[in-house]
Amino acid sequence: MPQNLFQQLNLPEKKRRMAELIEKATEIGWLKAEDRNNYISKLQNDILTIGVIGQMKAGKSTFLNSFVFGDTVLPVATTPMTAALSVVTWGEKEQIEAEFYTSEEWQEQLATAQINSEEIGDEAKKAKIQAAQELVEKSKQLGSALNGLLGKKQTDTLTNLIDYVGANGRYVSITKQVTIYCPLDYLRGVRIVDTPGFNDPIVSREERTKEFLKQADVVLLMLYAGQPFSAVDRNILFKHVGGCGIGKVLIGINKYDIPYGSGESEEQIRAYVKSEIAKAAQTMGDEQLNDILRDTEPIPLSAEMALVSQLPMSRVQSSDIYKKAWERAQENFEVTSPQELRQRSHIDELIEAIRQMIEREKSAILFRKPLNAILALGNNLKTDIEEQILKTKNEIELLQAPDEELEECESQLERINRRMNRKIDSMGDDLNEVFQEIVRRGSNDMEDAVDSCCSKMHSIVDAWGRFTSGEKLVADLERCEKFLYTRTLKRIADGVNSQAKLKVKQTLDEFFVDAEDILCKIEIADFDPRDFVKGVSKKFDFSSSDSLFSFTDDDETDTEYGLWELAGDFLNGFTFGLTGVIGNAITHGDMAAKVHSIINDAAADFDAKAFLGTIIDCKDKIISEVQEAFINELLTPLKEQLDEIRHQTTDKAQRLEASQTRLSDLLKQKENLVKQIKEMNENATFI
Repeated sequence: MPQNLFQQLNLPEKKRRMAELIEKATEIGWLKAEDRNNYISKLQNDILTIGVIGQMKAGKSTFLNSFVFGDTVLPVATTPMTAALSVVTWGEKEQIEAEFYTSEEWQEQLATAQINSEEIGDEAKKAKIQAAQELVEKSKQLGSALNGLLGKKQTDTLTNLIDYVGANGRYVSITKQVTIYCPLDYLRGVRIVDTPGFNDPIVSREERTKEFLKQADVVLLMLYAGQPFSAVDRNILFKHVGGCGIGKVLIGINKYDIPYGSGESEEQIRAYVKSEIAKAAQTMGDEQLNDILRDTEPIPLSAEMALVSQLPMSRVQSSDIYKKAWERAQENFEVTSPQELRQRSHIDELIEAIRQMIEREKSAILFRKPLNAILALGNNLKTDIEEQILKTKNEIELLQAPDEELEECESQLERINRRMNRKIDSMGDDLNEVFQEIVRRGSNDMEDAVDSCCSKMHSIVDAWGRFTSGEKLVADLERCEKFLYTRTLKRIADGVNSQAKLKVKQTLDEFFVDAEDILCKIEIADFDPRDFVKGVSKKFDFSSSDSLFSFTDDDETDTEYGLWELAGDFLNGFTFGLTGVIGNAITHGDMAAKVHSIINDAAADFDAKAFLGTIIDCKDKIISEVQEAFINELLTPLKEQLDEIRHQTTDKAQRLEASQTRLSDLLKQKENLVKQIKEMNENATFI
């Protein structure tokens, strides 16, 4: 039987080894105690969360049984409205913990159940009312015990799970969430969330589902192959997932063996779902989510076939459901063994996609970031020691030089210092011109985009029919403005950022060539101007996706946050204005005129320079970094050292001996540090 995904990832073991590296880095003095504690806390408390979403008929319970347990642990879920939010995670012993609704939440439910659903036109609201009525009816079996359970938590054995999530379970009517604890090592630090709580009659349960989705490292949407990507699936994906800010989605098309048995190929099933998703994204106008889904390849699979392949054949033959599944697979795919059944189920393809996504997302956050930080500390220490070695060697050379040679060295350093300062000033002027031009062009492009968007909005208002609702007009306009932010302005901002990076890199490269030429005049033992300039240039890495608006390593400002502030001023003023018009407009013509006015005001208030102008701050950051490296850290210390030795009044021979001893100690420290860095890299191969 293949290893469980979490056994492959082996998070507990990776965490243990990462903790050992952190402790080692602290022991050898790379990390401070405070930093060590922060890394350990992050390592211990970070939970891998996988959200599984989809309709009830999509077979999520069967998938989770195969994916997590390899056995029939979870019962088949009930209706969407009565199914509790379920969480599977590690626990010292096998048990469940049920959380019941509070008294306030239950009163809300009772009030909703009193509404006559026949008088409600909105289908979503009607469904909530009917669900509330269903829950209230099911609660009667609790009798007088109901009020005493509200707001409480209750532990129970896993064998009684059906009482909380089963169709006729004793507590199903008041169960808000069930946490399933299993003493399986591979579940340490892992949380699998089954999220049926969409369109939930209990608002708090739906909100909790959304909160779980926001925390998810992976979101898996499970579709039913018999009717893939229906209106319900579309609503789940574009309303709920899109609204939670999810940036990573996988899609499984479960029970693909059903249409396959009717003559549809796997490629036809996959192509149909991709086409429906693309059409839905275009209709909904959600280009941001469409960007996420464009590279997501739906995977046809059969969770039932996968689960059957994991069960002993005696259990398969004794179950009508699993026996029929085995016989159907034999007929459709001509399989003859559990191994072939597993292969044709394609569940391993989906698991591999989940694994790759987890490793990209989770390893980067949980393991690679602290590891890179630790290795950077070691390399920085090595750089510091190398600088001390260079300084000490130069001191030894100066102590051995005659006075007239020292005087000439001092004059030469003065000339080099003046030339370098002039070159830095010139570079600053060049950068200022670069940024001013980029801001000017970017502002023009953004303002043109806003004008174009507003022109489309005016056209929408002009085409708005007298008998079309104001809400429909607002929805059309909001889709237009959302496209402006998520697509047009974002693309322009990305283009400005890329152009700025290219221009800044060109300007710095030209400066570094000149700086290397200037430093060639320095006559210091073992000083290589090329290596020095190369080391400084590494501080300016423009190859990453980070924005120049926050290009330094310790600035964690989100690029899109500034863009959202820019767009937010436009979007919020526009939306609030529309809200007032919808409620107060007297006539169709009056409303159209006011909406036209709101659009014009929003366009007039848009100011791209408020956002793009912040890029000019990078000029000061860059100049400061260059000044620090070439003047403050190199030339000024050399000048001070030379000046001190020229005016040395004590015994130079004694100082020379001390410098030679210090050089010997520094060389030993460097040798030891190089070994430590090598060992740290070798021990980090588990990532």
